[in-house]
Amino acid sequence: MHRKWRYLTVQARWDKCRVPIYMASAKRKRIPLLKTLFSSYCINECKYCALRRGRKTIRAKWTVEELVNVTLNLWRKGKIKGIFLSSSIHKDPESTVQKQLEVVEELRKRGFKGYIHLRLMPGTPRQLIKYAVRMVDRIGINMEAPRKDIFTEVCPDKGDYWKDIMQRLKWCSEEVAKIKREKLCLGGVTTQTIVGLGESDLDHLISIQALVRKFNLKRMYFSAFTPIENTPLEKLGKCSKKREYRLYQAFFLIRNYNFTLEDLKTILDENEMLPNENLKIAYAKANPHLYPIDLSSASINEILKIPGIGPKSARKIIKLQLEGEAKWTIEKLVKIVGSKKAKRIAKYIVLS
Repeated sequence: MHRKWRYLTVQARWDKCRVPIYMASAKRKRIPLLKTLFSSYCINECKYCALRRGRKTIRAKWTVEELVNVTLNLWRKGKIKGIFLSSSIHKDPESTVQKQLEVVEELRKRGFKGYIHLRLMPGTPRQLIKYAVRMVDRIGINMEAPRKDIFTEVCPDKGDYWKDIMQRLKWCSEEVAKIKREKLCLGGVTTQTIVGLGESDLDHLISIQALVRKFNLKRMYFSAFTPIENTPLEKLGKCSKKREYRLYQAFFLIRNYNFTLEDLKTILDENEMLPNENLKIAYAKANPHLYPIDLSSASINEILKIPGIGPKSARKIIKLQLEGEAKWTIEKLVKIVGSKKAKRIAKYIVLS
């Protein structure tokens, strides 16, 4: 079993049910979430999906009452901190999201103060998005692919890429921005894409930068493609988890470290793929003219490009700059980042 998953059997008044608990990563902690689909019945024929229409598989569907009761039961017992609720499209996008929102609304009415991450359906009406952001902590829609042509090929009946996916992500971003002062939906907007459907890493990087810069995307999830038996893509090769990991790293470099698409292009190979090593180190190797960096005069963007230095350490260095710090020794660096990191960082900076 994957180390992030465990299962609990819950005794409810109608029957016993086995529910999946996902150990989500948040600020270096593991947070237990009930992660479930409202329904696994689907009208779509996505070529990669185990739940595509017509494929023989076990299917199930919650009632609103069942899911609310199970969630409250687990939350009150301290087994979960929240719920991640998605769904297959069992009838149409609007009615599917309406059912999801009935669950969310009932949970809040009955005192649930836990975390709620709601994954909407392509084509969700704006009024439902506007309603949802006031009750959930994080919201999003799966984009599935970084390019329209790939999306259209693998999701032939899931809607229009720009209208039903990207436009909805834009609406989510706009509605979250409107309620920022009310401190609602603080987890912001997320999406998920599959890696390994014929696209390059450059395709993903272009998508990441656009979503972060234009939609203030808080998190992008990458799912390495794994072929599923009895689907049209069952013979397509499995994607490496290492590639998935590098794309996560690239996302955080763009979101938190002020790296740009042009910066990351300098480390792509001839096939527009990222190297299989730490991307900041790869960047330093590819751009030796930028190093060593003088911490006494460097900008925050320059400091963030030093391997081993994160946003918190960068802010401390800028603070010392403003206080007039002109000479940097290994001892001063140790006080900020620790001895282990300081040794690795030293070769990328000017030391007095």
